[in-house]
Amino acid sequence: MPQRAVKTSGASLDKLRLGARKLFAEQGYHNTRPQDIARISGVASGTFYIHFSDKKAAFLDFAEQAQADLLDAYTQNLKGITVRRERWKVICNTVVEFAIENPGVLQAAFLDPVFIAPDDEKAWALYDRLGHFVDMAIVDSDSSIAPDFDTQLISHALCGMLRHAMVYAARKKMDREKMIDDLSLFIDRGLAADDNGMQSRGESEWRR
Repeated sequence: MPQRAVKTSGASLDKLRLGARKLFAEQGYHNTRPQDIARISGVASGTFYIHFSDKKAAFLDFAEQAQADLLDAYTQNLKGITVRRERWKVICNTVVEFAIENPGVLQAAFLDPVFIAPDDEKAWALYDRLGHFVDMAIVDSDSSIAPDFDTQLISHALCGMLRHAMVYAARKKMDREKMIDDLSLFIDRGLAADDNGMQSRGESEWRR
């Protein structure tokens, strides 16, 4: 049976969430124990089980909270921006900023849940959030994308691309602004539709 966080609120839950976020991001799931989370959070070990049924429930709660923080940042940063290319720049920049401010959290919160809890519907629901990024970019933009694209498939692919691009750019000490500009231009051109609603390089070429 899937495990869930116990529906409880209070200062101790907030402390546990902060502690869990730190340890899961720094040490990973398997190297983190409930008593470690309790200790770093400054609460008794028994308090952990008041709020969470087990470590897996605490991890899924951490992932949900971290994802909510990133999606809130997207929503806030995209306000008032309607040019699709600029929206992609904002999305790429938001991912980079979040990764810098929260080392290790992106991997743990978006990818690890389905490996840790493959039979848990909540874990897959968290994973499926990756599929919403393209829709977020175009929902309030001034232009559309090629209509035959599966936006959720493309969203998952772009998340992987951004992840590896950030690693490469950091290793090469690439200028952050250039990285974001190159990636956003590549994404925008790749998804663009022409005046007939077809992918910009032509449907016949695309279908070859």
